[in-house]
Amino acid sequence: MWYVVQTITGNEEKAIDEIQKVVEGSAYEHCFLLKREAVWRIQGTCKIHVQPLFPGYVFVQTQHPEEFYRQLKAVSQFTKVLGKEESEFYPVSKDEELFLKRLLNKDKENTVRLSPVAVDEDGRIVQCGKPLQPFLDYIVKKRIRLRYVIIRIHLFGRDREILLGIRLEGDQEENEKYEDR
Repeated sequence: MWYVVQTITGNEEKAIDEIQKVVEGSAYEHCFLLKREAVWRIQGTCKIHVQPLFPGYVFVQTQHPEEFYRQLKAVSQFTKVLGKEESEFYPVSKDEELFLKRLLNKDKENTVRLSPVAVDEDGRIVQCGKPLQPFLDYIVKKRIRLRYVIIRIHLFGRDREILLGIRLEGDQEENEKYEDR
């Protein structure tokens, strides 16, 4: 099952490194950060950069949550497993995990890639590819010129707005990708 570990925003990679050094490998299978591609438009060119999908959150896959939680206390980076009580924490629900996996679209780098979209003359999305395609009804805001949409969904115990990058047919993309950390 997946669990969410909260850390200081901007220190997600450091928290992952610390967890991998301090927590025994037998306590968890995988510790990872969910990322998303976003677009900077500079002089008519789209430059793709990668940033955390959920700033301040790291994900852990474990079948031994109690042992992981016990060992996590030794991590010097500020970390806190999301849950309702100090001594107990809860997994990401099956529906939430399914939603996140659908967004990731089997990406090996745990990155939500840009969704190809086509818009009409009024700026309405008329055609869309994955990963956004199944979530068109969840869009609450779109900024086509800035190459993103925002979807709203209930996740980790509350409603969240998630920014997803898009690309239009004919966008000139730089091959260089920037990683925000």
